[in-house]
Amino acid sequence: MLTRFVFLALLGCHSSQTSGGPACDGAKLPATPADLAARGPSPVGVRTVVSGDLTVEVWYPAKPGTERGAPTARYDLRASMPPAEAAKIPDADNAWLACECTRDLPVDDAHGPYPVVIFLHGAASFRAQSAFLATHWASRGFVVVAPELSGIGLSAALGGPSGFPLVVPAQVLDLVTRAPASDPLAFIRTRLAPRVALVGHSLGSQLAKGVLDRPEVMVRIAMAGAAGDPDDGSSLLVLVGDHDGIAPADRAHEGFAQLARKAPARLAVVRGAGHLAFSDLCLLGADRGGSLAIARAHGVAVPDIVATLAMDGCRPTDAPFAKTAPAIRALTAGALEERLRCDARATASLAALPKTYDLELVDKR
Repeated sequence: MLTRFVFLALLGCHSSQTSGGPACDGAKLPATPADLAARGPSPVGVRTVVSGDLTVEVWYPAKPGTERGAPTARYDLRASMPPAEAAKIPDADNAWLACECTRDLPVDDAHGPYPVVIFLHGAASFRAQSAFLATHWASRGFVVVAPELSGIGLSAALGGPSGFPLVVPAQVLDLVTRAPASDPLAFIRTRLAPRVALVGHSLGSQLAKGVLDRPEVMVRIAMAGAAGDPDDGSSLLVLVGDHDGIAPADRAHEGFAQLARKAPARLAVVRGAGHLAFSDLCLLGADRGGSLAIARAHGVAVPDIVATLAMDGCRPTDAPFAKTAPAIRALTAGALEERLRCDARATASLAALPKTYDLELVDKR
């Protein structure tokens, strides 16, 4: 704990009112809407970078106006499948993931430095699975870094190489905070603040537990997964859905009291949300039974357990994405802005969210 206090003192982390919105240590960040679910003022750029065995997606605030007339990006799930399986699905019948972002826009260098969010995807998935959250955070003044966890991802689930992921969260944190000689983040390095959040979905939240007592990590968010046992002073948000059959809400309640004794913590239960409500995956090929149903129709060998996972949160009995997504955007943005932007407004806004959305919020700060 002393390490964290010394680190924060060196940072001089305090709330300062700039020409934009509230920020820590004198950062100049754009003002954001009071509505935490509302998109921020920044257009969102995206780049794919590679460093050794790391393949990382980076979403970031881009220079205003540079997005005009440029096509938005989209993701192809086939790129995360074993090549022989991916080749079975034709372009005309592919399930594409649309992104409210544009490739390779110039970074908004009039603002910053920007806090960093490291996002860890779940099992049988891929780095862009929660683009609806990554682009939301980036539009509100964060740089989002999401590695491909190849050993546990979609490729492994469909017969590719599996096992413990070659990429571990500490590697990604080191890439963000300690520039290597050949720096894939050179395009944005000078705009990165030394304040980091670790966000994990499902198995990704389990992996985040492996990074403890790093003073850069000030916020931890666990979505539909284990929250870990932080003892480093970082604030904690546990997000679950009461329709989740993989990571049940009652299990989260059981462990929350113990977690809250060690860290400032909140538990949010989003009513009607299933396991995949924290991703874009229910939107992919929804009119044709989902992306994996499409894959199966073209002869891709999808294990039954993976097909079952792919429907948790996407069933007719689950709340639709349009209902759960705003609540999840607001909860996560509030937790990030409270600590990484030193924005006291976010604390009050978080407390008021149950009046707007169908959710339960337990605050043990």
